Amino acid sequence: MKLVDADGNEITSKENVDAKELEKQMSQKIETLLEPVMNKIKLSGAQVPQEQLMQLSSAAQQMLHNRMIYNLLQKVGVEDLDQVLSEDDVEELSTSLKNQVKMVDGDEGQNAQQQMKQKMKEMQQQQDNPEA
Repeated sequence: MKLVDADGNEITSKENVDAKELEKQMSQKIETLLEPVMNKIKLSGAQVPQEQLMQLSSAAQQMLHNRMIYNLLQKVGVEDLDQVLSEDDVEELSTSLKNQVKMVDGDEGQNAQQQMKQKMKEMQQQQDNPEA
């Protein structure tokens, strides 16, 4: 988490006790938010891929951030998002997001999909026959 001091200089959590405390509180809120999902997974005896667990954690964090921002905007009386988010902001973020997407051609994408299906099939066989 990054905080900014009164002069606009960035303060990292390594240097700032308040930021560390905020990170700790956020982690506790995320754990509380994910607890029912994790209990459901444990009770079912199912295994969830690490990637999906990361996605769940990321989604939980995003949900909390969104709610905090909503609550803060309500508290300070913001009624229209244009007061805090310009079209330039949206365009800049759109460009940034677009630059993060890796595109593959049709053949490469199909090959990757076939490889993933084969790996999943092998993993399923290993689960069905753990001694093999």
